[in-house]
Amino acid sequence: MVARKFQVLHDASNFDVDHDTDDGLEVSLSLSLQPYPLSLYLSVNCLVVFFRFSNCCSLLSPLFLPTNKSKGEIRSCVDQVRLYEDPVRQEDARKTVPIEELEEKALVSLAKEGNFNPSKTEQDHAFLLQLLFWFNHSFRWVYSPPPCDGCGRETIKQGTDAPLPSELRFRCSQVEIYRCNFCSGVTRFPRYNDPSKLIETRRGRCGEWANCFTFYCRVLATIPAWKKATKWCRINLFCDLVLDFTDHVWTECFSQFLGRWIHLDACNAWYDNPLLYEKGWKKKLNYVIAIAKDGVYDVTKRYTKKWHEVLSRRNIITESALSSVLNNITKDCRRGFTSHVLSILDDRDEKERQALEEDLHSTDDSSISLPGRQSGDEQWRKSRLEFGSDENCSLSCSSCPVRVCVDEHVTRINDAFLPILSRFVAENLPQSRAIHVLEILKGVILDLQNSSFRNRKASIDLYSNSSEPLLPQLVSSFDELLSSLSLSHKLGGDGRVDICLAGNPVKTSIGLPVALDALDDTIHNLKNCNNFSKDSLSLPLLKLNRINSELMPKTFFHKFISDRYQATSAFDGIRATKWEEPNGARGIVNQDYSLLFWYFM
Repeated sequence: MVARKFQVLHDASNFDVDHDTDDGLEVSLSLSLQPYPLSLYLSVNCLVVFFRFSNCCSLLSPLFLPTNKSKGEIRSCVDQVRLYEDPVRQEDARKTVPIEELEEKALVSLAKEGNFNPSKTEQDHAFLLQLLFWFNHSFRWVYSPPPCDGCGRETIKQGTDAPLPSELRFRCSQVEIYRCNFCSGVTRFPRYNDPSKLIETRRGRCGEWANCFTFYCRVLATIPAWKKATKWCRINLFCDLVLDFTDHVWTECFSQFLGRWIHLDACNAWYDNPLLYEKGWKKKLNYVIAIAKDGVYDVTKRYTKKWHEVLSRRNIITESALSSVLNNITKDCRRGFTSHVLSILDDRDEKERQALEEDLHSTDDSSISLPGRQSGDEQWRKSRLEFGSDENCSLSCSSCPVRVCVDEHVTRINDAFLPILSRFVAENLPQSRAIHVLEILKGVILDLQNSSFRNRKASIDLYSNSSEPLLPQLVSSFDELLSSLSLSHKLGGDGRVDICLAGNPVKTSIGLPVALDALDDTIHNLKNCNNFSKDSLSLPLLKLNRINSELMPKTFFHKFISDRYQATSAFDGIRATKWEEPNGARGIVNQDYSLLFWYFM
């Protein structure tokens, strides 16, 4: 992670030892403001080790110091998490989130499974996942060592440096220094802890990723009602920053839809797979602590099925003492809360304790194989023993639940091109003219796709090209296509055709990409049609032989193809994700995948 210094006292001797945490010292993300030293006393045989960390373990090390000073330090760490509630920081962060885009993607993901009228809790859950995918796609991982800021080539670590005043402003207490092997330029990597700065830089490692993503979760859960741009601006969401003492950080959110806490790892875009670290990364977990504005919680049991092994490694403090420390810190966090709020929190805590015990004793599905760590370069992952047993391992398809692929709209859209092409033939349109009309239609579809999904509007000027005006009867042939997209049109007196929504906007959202792909295919095939006539209105000019609306096993190729985040449907009707050929069509990264099987409804 970053370089640190600790002192070793043996008998009367005092030794300063420099140590790079990448070499194996188990540390956790720091959210501390000042680079003051903290001490963690560990008795090892006759040695007493004083770890003096400027920030890396500072958030959790004091948990095990039963002193008033340590309680104050932990309270400071909780206050750091409370920065997520700062309205100024929230307002700055809110401006960076494409809320409507994520809302649309969330609703589309539900619609693809046949849910066109989801409940609020279903919407919130789907939105949270889209927020995770968007964040993972837009935040940059900083490798160790990072590329040179000047030439982009390899660097070598030179150590650490004190932060500059401009870096201290954003709670940076350590700066990693790297020198380029080629241009000798110096690259600084400040380890910022202020989430508002991380939103600006959009770069870091697991600590920065988890810090920033957890902040985003709070931002989307706390938008004032009077500032709502859409109904999505406030989601019912509780979230914690989770710190693993074996050196990783992630987020937990309570899903109202599932009725339980779910794990979200922004570094890898994994969600609701709490055994990922123990089973996939092969981590030897000991303490997993969740920190929120209203308390500090030991959630280790959620992330293991080997509690007796984990318990043998929890040797820093007794279990009863740990529970007492956490309870005292939580009480301090809740001081000043009303009795009603305290009652709600106490009830939630009790349910959570029961849920953790149930999770611990639930049966592990051995058929599900989880991958090793995917964030960070290969050598770094291997050095941390987080590579897993199989680099190419993903969630096995055999374990994936079957879901309905609702795609009747794809067939309707493809079928809607028959009346359009038939009209072209009936009007004796030259091939070039027919292609021109389809290009105009494509432009309209693009305009609709680029507009707000709740208020899509576009228009066609019948006389924009005076030499070859569009005939009204040609526009009327678009009726079936527009209807399949949940759109309607009205002919105005000025020669303009206005197009707008005619139903559920999600049906339009799910259909527009299909229509664009179908238009591209039709234009391509029409250009290669030697004799454009009624006899040519067959495959491949038209697609009339689709199998649709089937049951498909959910696949988890989200790390390797397509939009990489959503389960890929064999019947999406979109070129980038749809498998049309028996052996798998070319995907977005020019790789072929085989469709294993499907079930008829």
